[in-house]
Amino acid sequence: MSGDASNSESPVDLAATWLATGSADRSKAIIPQLQERFSLPLKDAVEACRQAALIRARAH
Repeated sequence: MSGDASNSESPVDLAATWLATGSADRSKAIIPQLQERFSLPLKDAVEACRQAALIRARAH
């Protein structure tokens, strides 16, 4: 079905998209937000930040 693509996204991919779209609270630290919202370990939260930066760069 057409929903299969969204189901295959990893938590890191979802977190990166969420961060890149500006959904995070910019008045608070990003890493703890990612860890809490997406249940990510530190390594994965950092990777989500890296991926979000790439997503934002491709958008410009």
